[in-house]
Amino acid sequence: MKNIKLLTLDQSTTFTGWCLMENKKYDSSGVLSVNKDEDTIERLKLMYEEIVNLINRVKPDIVLIEDVQFQRNYSTYRTLSQLQGVIMAYLFEKDLPFYIIPSTAWKSCCGIKGKARKEQKKNTQIFVKNTYNLDVSEDEADAIGLGTYGIENIK
Repeated sequence: MKNIKLLTLDQSTTFTGWCLMENKKYDSSGVLSVNKDEDTIERLKLMYEEIVNLINRVKPDIVLIEDVQFQRNYSTYRTLSQLQGVIMAYLFEKDLPFYIIPSTAWKSCCGIKGKARKEQKKNTQIFVKNTYNLDVSEDEADAIGLGTYGIENIK
């Protein structure tokens, strides 16, 4: 990967972590949020708009999206898949290259261990603290972990 802007998204319909890596280095990160009290379709629409605004603001060359994973709730899985689909449609429309990365791939790259999801989330926050000296939320930490994977693996 040569001198490009890589945007990563750990998306959900309430809190989406994001990270921008530029020239193979951490640049910035944050969390997009929408009102959790809105109904599902409205949250999906609002988060889509937040993500589109972020993409238009940072103007990435490549986007990495964490793949959707089933975690006991079919409704949540369906909603996250729908969000991933509308993000992909926008990226297709803008002819912006993207990759969908399984969480197991970036976690392996970053050395994230743990049997339970909560333990993995905490270990990702520790990884980000040790690697980038940042204290961040779980969602932001996941996006930074995905960015770390991206700068090491996307050519």
